[in-house]
Amino acid sequence: MFEFLFDCSAFEISTTTQLLNNILFPVVLFLFIFCLMCEIFLVDDNLPMVDEEFTSGVVKTQINEDILDQADESRIEKLLANMPATSDEKQSKTALFDIDRECENLKALGVRQLRDFCKNRKIKGYAAVYNQGGIDGLVEFLLQQQIYARNIEQQVKHLEISA
Repeated sequence: MFEFLFDCSAFEISTTTQLLNNILFPVVLFLFIFCLMCEIFLVDDNLPMVDEEFTSGVVKTQINEDILDQADESRIEKLLANMPATSDEKQSKTALFDIDRECENLKALGVRQLRDFCKNRKIKGYAAVYNQGGIDGLVEFLLQQQIYARNIEQQVKHLEISA
């Protein structure tokens, strides 16, 4: 009945051994890798433990040192309330200033250089925009493509060096 399990010669592997290898090896390998991954990613034994009583005492001491007068607190609240509005105004002004300045820088490069840049970079649609809007249209098109004067100047320098 069980002769096939124990029937083997000296030079071949028994069917029992083959059966055990085919079943147990993948299971044991999976378990080993799974345990290793759990040990690496899930166990927090290596992290230092911080005593909660110590941290609460430090926080209370720090809060006590940082308490200010009511007048100072109201002044700080007013400053904080005004700060976002001020920073938003500055950002919008600088953004508009930068766009105007960038338009001037692109126009200063000249039509020929702008068209050569678009041609060399194989930017599609620049000719139609130039024919419809002239240099102003081409400048707006390049800004929409996020191409600035420094990009064009770098390409010109690169072409001069390579030539």
